[in-house]
Amino acid sequence: MIENASRIEELEKLLAERSAELDQRKDELGVINSVQQGLVNQMDMQAIYDLVGDRIRDTFDAQAVIIATLDHEAGEEYFWYAIEKGEKFSLKPRPFDKLRQSLIDTKQKIFINENFEEAYRQFGLRVLPGSEFPKSALFVPLIIGDKVTGYVSLQNVDKENAFTESDVRLLETLANSMSTALENARLLKETEQRTAELAVINSVQEALAKEMDIQAIYDLVGNRIRDLFDAQAVGIATFDHKNETEHIHYLIEKGERYYPAPRPWNILRKHLIATREKILINKNFEEVAATFGMKKVPGTEQPKSAVYVPLMVGEKVTGNISLQNIDRENAISDSDVRLLETLANSMSVALENARLFDETNRLLKETEQ
Repeated sequence: MIENASRIEELEKLLAERSAELDQRKDELGVINSVQQGLVNQMDMQAIYDLVGDRIRDTFDAQAVIIATLDHEAGEEYFWYAIEKGEKFSLKPRPFDKLRQSLIDTKQKIFINENFEEAYRQFGLRVLPGSEFPKSALFVPLIIGDKVTGYVSLQNVDKENAFTESDVRLLETLANSMSTALENARLLKETEQRTAELAVINSVQEALAKEMDIQAIYDLVGNRIRDLFDAQAVGIATFDHKNETEHIHYLIEKGERYYPAPRPWNILRKHLIATREKILINKNFEEVAATFGMKKVPGTEQPKSAVYVPLMVGEKVTGNISLQNIDRENAISDSDVRLLETLANSMSVALENARLFDETNRLLKETEQ
């Protein structure tokens, strides 16, 4: 009887282990399927990270989850997903601290289940803006080949020893699986982005070949960008540095075109010219607009989200391109901004060449007359 009881106990233990393995495999497949689902539904990368982050949060019933990528060349981390106690955070990139550098150097997890303040000092950690100081935290690297491309983190702000060894094992397994899935998704989206970028540039080249006038080229490019971003409002403008005026060549809002007269630079336009950097306003637009001395174009609505990206030729800001959302804040994602910046870099020279070509033709006609 004792031998049978011992045998039954071994079988029950084995069954429990197999059940745990099956549950872990189910969770792992759930996360991977989230990535595949995002690709099938043609979601952008931000939406895929949101889907994966939500799945991880639910799997671990975690108070806080972070998914970030690491840009080795710039020495900065980019936050794709950050949530704490149900509140999502939109965070700016920031330089690596010692903890992120340790993840890169060792390619090993960092598990802090108690005495977080000591680790805080050791790694030179900083609490993310608006979030609370954790008491337990787990950081697991995302690795492709031999390169740490990012990390996923679970955190608890209320108690120490919040994460078990099984939590650690499961997150490591998920990280191994999702690293490749996310990288494949990123590469696919990067290819799609490059295709979209080339489509816009080809629009300009096509228009030049057909000897279209410059306004027709702006219309063509503006329509392309509107369709690409499914944007409520798109604006393309050039700057007259001699007269310090802005000429808006393309402006559409909720399907309606506007044809505003040239207007003097406001503080925002001067800031674009001076810094040569984008301006992203994802919330409190009215307050920011007042600071920048912005006035809406007659007949249009005040946006709740907007991004302004400079068009540059050499070191000179020749204009700007803008996406706006009238109905909601935080409507413009990091991936939207990156794509618009890429497009702006590519189309600036093409549009300037088109403008010079148009101006040359105009001067020739004037000479002939």
